[in-house]
Amino acid sequence: MLSRVADALYWMARYSERTQTNAHILQVQLLNMLEQSGKEHEYLDHWEAILTICASKQEYLANYQTIRVNPLIDYLLFSEKNSNALQATLRSIRENARVTRDSMPAELWEMQNAFYVTKQQTILARERPIPLIELQAFLQDIRKTFLTVTGLIEGTMDRDLPFYFIQIGKWLERAEKTLRMIVTILAQHKATALPLVESDGTFLLDIAVARESFLRKHRQINVLAVMRYLVQDEHFPRSVMFCLQKIEEAITAIEQDASSERFLTLHVTIKRFAATMNSIHFEQLDVHEAIIIMEERLGQCIAFGDAFSTIYHLYEPSLQS
Repeated sequence: MLSRVADALYWMARYSERTQTNAHILQVQLLNMLEQSGKEHEYLDHWEAILTICASKQEYLANYQTIRVNPLIDYLLFSEKNSNALQATLRSIRENARVTRDSMPAELWEMQNAFYVTKQQTILARERPIPLIELQAFLQDIRKTFLTVTGLIEGTMDRDLPFYFIQIGKWLERAEKTLRMIVTILAQHKATALPLVESDGTFLLDIAVARESFLRKHRQINVLAVMRYLVQDEHFPRSVMFCLQKIEEAITAIEQDASSERFLTLHVTIKRFAATMNSIHFEQLDVHEAIIIMEERLGQCIAFGDAFSTIYHLYEPSLQS
């Protein structure tokens, strides 16, 4: 398979996962606002967390003096100054899908193209600020579209190189985003005097799309229990350990030769990463120790992504000359 095709498939998958997750996170927060009659002062700490998870707080504050809801929503969804704004990631998905049309089901390209051309252009033409209910509908359309895309990939694509490059992009992006969520929420809890076992983990559960699954297995929703679940549960599809298992499977399928230098480099790295995740004793951590460890693990995840990209020459479009 050509390197440029692998590159486009990998980044299409990463941007797709990023878009779907960011859309869900914004949906959660907009629903909170609707329930609070749209009052800007409610859940401001949650908005700050969302900004850190979905974009860059420093970048935002370089363009806006304060964190206010309407400018923040516009920044996260539509701003040309934000490379992770939903309209930017949707554009990147469409462009990468266009490049790889011959490597995926035709219906997959048609769906992504149609969504970009119709739904996104319609919402962009609206006068600002766009009503919260309409934004909710737009975000729901994004999530439904990408859930369908995921179903098409899983149900119709051959299990060959294109499929596995998509898989690695998807699971790597998900693992990194989950760790970023945990680090951000922990940083917010640092300002409180409460131990992690007494801090409410509901918001973290909600943005990680984990509440329903978690409550089937656990009763107490505290940050410590939620963090351990999102990191170490091997059966929950959004946990870091689950993602690492899927990445390992995809690397094995891509390389096939277990003695190749590329396989040995990546396989040893991912196994070591999984071992460090599994060895964390969360019940022994206070918030400061938890932040340090989770930041280290996030760094490991980013480093693995960089190593994988370097080995297969998969460079993010914004970094290409």
